[in-house]
Amino acid sequence: MDSVESIDRLVEIEHQAAAIIHDAEERASRLLLDAKTRAESFQHQKIAEARKKFEAEHEAFLESLQKQVQQEISDYKEKLSAIPLEDAALVKTLRSLLDTEA
Repeated sequence: MDSVESIDRLVEIEHQAAAIIHDAEERASRLLLDAKTRAESFQHQKIAEARKKFEAEHEAFLESLQKQVQQEISDYKEKLSAIPLEDAALVKTLRSLLDTEA
């Protein structure tokens, strides 16, 4: 084998090596992109699940607060209706207020 053939053979090997490296880089890029896509999809899924859970918990909390408020209002109304109304004292107080205004 003469030097020209040796150089040609080395150039051919270099081209093959470059092609192998190029193919490996493309495959690695595809694998990284695929892994990134799967990771993002998994992350979005977990975020959606957590959001749905927290929204349900928040809704349940708001409902319990609404029930508690309604119960407190109902209890307050019952207490007010249980207090006897003293008509004479009310009239006396209203007259004294009206007299001071005049």
